[in-house]
This record gives sequence, structure tokens and C-alpha cells, in this order.
Amino acid sequence: MDSDHESDDRPPRRPPVPSRDPYVYTLQSSRHATSPKVCRDFVACVLNSVGQEELVETAALCTSELATNAFLHAEGDSLMLRVVIEPPRFRVLVYDASAELPTAARLPEGDRLRGRGLGLVAALADAWGTAEGDTVGTYAKGVWFELAGKEEGEG
Repeated sequence: MDSDHESDDRPPRRPPVPSRDPYVYTLQSSRHATSPKVCRDFVACVLNSVGQEELVETAALCTSELATNAFLHAEGDSLMLRVVIEPPRFRVLVYDASAELPTAARLPEGDRLRGRGLGLVAALADAWGTAEGDTVGTYAKGVWFELAGKEEGEG
């Protein structure tokens, strides 16, 4: 008699071995006034999903600053957000079509309303910098920041 179930004499299945490759999440967004909110919400969702809740507030603020810069100062119709997680490091990259590199991060004097974004990113992130654009040529450069999260298994 044929059976639809596995034989009991087979060894039990082993759970899959976790990958050592980084987790990468990508969001394409039109370059629009809503882009910073969409990008920061995406980053918050990713961090909450992978158990890095303690990074959400700082990561959302830094993401918002980079996405706002891309909206205000970049060229092209879109931007790309990439989240790369290699525990315990967490990196966010915002790519745009402008080849112009951001100016050095330092907070402006006085009550100026503009020019504080990269200064905030530099003050809050563990590291930040620029990256070459994508290989297809849609995006000329990326601006990134990095935060250190907790190691897997830490409480």
C-alpha cells in the first residue's frame, strides 16, 4: 500500500543553517516630498523586524536627513535606499543621480534652518561617508551612515 507520508526510518530534517551573508533590503522611491518619510518608515520596519529596536530612533533620523538631502539637492526622478545588516553593524545608503559629493558635516552657526542634516548624521552615527553609484549608472553616488547594534543572541 502506497503512503503519502515519509517513512519513519529516515533521519529527522535539520533546521537550515543561518546564512553568513548580509541581509540586504532595497527600496526604490520617486524623488518626492514624501520620500524622507517613506524611507525612514522603511528603515524602522526593517530594524524592528530583525530585533534591533534600540537603533530605530537614531536610524530613522539619520535616514530622514539623507533622504531629505537627496530630495532637495539631487538630480533625477528617483532615489534608492539600501539597508545592509551585517550584525552587529547596520548600514543605510541613499543613492541619487547627482555626482556632487556632500559638503563636510559641521553644524551651522546661529539659527540657520538649513545645513544641519549631515552634521546631525555625523554626530549620531558611528560612521558616515559616500559610496560610488550603482553599476547600471542610474545613480551617481550614495551617502551612507552606519550604526552598531547588538550581537545576535544579546538581550
